[in-house]
Amino acid sequence: MSRSIPLLVLGLTVAALICNIPAGAVVTPLPGQGNQTWILFGVHPNAKTNETITSFIAEHGEIRWHEGTYDHTHKYVYIVPANACEEQLVYLNRIADEHGGEPSIERIWIIGRDEAMPLAAELRFPKIFAKFPALSNDDGLRSYIENQSPNRYEEATSKPSRTQIYFISDTGVFTEYIVVLSGREIASTTYVSEENLTVGRAEAEAQALSGQFPGARVENIVLKIYGGDRTVWEITVRTGQKTDIVQIPSNLAPGQSLRTTAPGFGAAFVVIGVGAGFALCRRRG
Repeated sequence: MSRSIPLLVLGLTVAALICNIPAGAVVTPLPGQGNQTWILFGVHPNAKTNETITSFIAEHGEIRWHEGTYDHTHKYVYIVPANACEEQLVYLNRIADEHGGEPSIERIWIIGRDEAMPLAAELRFPKIFAKFPALSNDDGLRSYIENQSPNRYEEATSKPSRTQIYFISDTGVFTEYIVVLSGREIASTTYVSEENLTVGRAEAEAQALSGQFPGARVENIVLKIYGGDRTVWEITVRTGQKTDIVQIPSNLAPGQSLRTTAPGFGAAFVVIGVGAGFALCRRRG
């Protein structure tokens, strides 16, 4: 009798737990348990009905998969072959009621096995996007941030109601995406690369340091545009406690012009297939 009471309590507890599982809920095994393809289809049923995804899995057989952050409303889903394949499939999935039939898959990429997809622009630079919500509406800026990976930005105010924001990528070829805002709205945008200029970053820094005292170093560098087409390197040089702003003019190279519209960074992707509501792209490093 003493043993039957605990067994009865345990049985009632298990029954209560089973009865409390909501209808349609997906019970996900622990990582590494079960068939990963069917676990994926259980968590994300829209993947099961997507021909591109199912074809990729059928081609490679056993897979692993995981999710990654894009923004507050979307996630990446990475599907990685368990074999030695050098590629993986990634799709952008809107957070939705997939079990209720809501569509969710928006874009699909084939990328290198060790690559990771970028965060949304708003998560890369949350403070400036929160300050100027209109930035989220500029597809050119979003494409620049997500594909060129700028590592910093600078904000400058020339008039009480006019602001310039310089998004800067200076870890390789120096590029900038400049947004001019009138009040809270975007007035114009410009993309510029040192490859389009007669004086590149290295030469501009060398000119700025020439004639300086020993120990002088470049502390900051920004490309500024005046009068619509006059390009100037604005370089902050520090010597001890003293800083100087040195301007080095640079003309546009022959045949080059400033891009005042979205610079077409979609060229970093080659479209190789189109489906309902999404495009399959192959990303090149």
